[in-house]
Amino acid sequence: MRPVIKVSGIDQCISFGDLITTHVSQAIEKETELGAKEIQKRERALAPVKSGLLRKSIVNRKGKYGISRMVRAKAPHAPLQEYGTKRGVKAKRFAQRARSELVPGIQEKIRTAVRNEVGR
Repeated sequence: MRPVIKVSGIDQCISFGDLITTHVSQAIEKETELGAKEIQKRERALAPVKSGLLRKSIVNRKGKYGISRMVRAKAPHAPLQEYGTKRGVKAKRFAQRARSELVPGIQEKIRTAVRNEVGR
């Protein structure tokens, strides 16, 4: 079911536009940041440990465009552990598993936050 928003009059339309640009975007940004922290924590838990460098290298930062966050492992051997090699390193898929476990729940939290802000 899609939400239906009825706006009548220019004043109400302008105030609704202000609501969208401020409150909703702030709510989305907050939930996105919390979700990125969850993913970062889960990736660190799933990452293989030999020296601990891979786990320590998993960071999250704000994305370049729009409301976005980026979680990535900065260690030089991170792609080798994630995807494996032809010479015997098996793919661990720690980042893929963390995302597949957590992203649906994070998306639902974002939807709920938007509904709460628009429904005011």
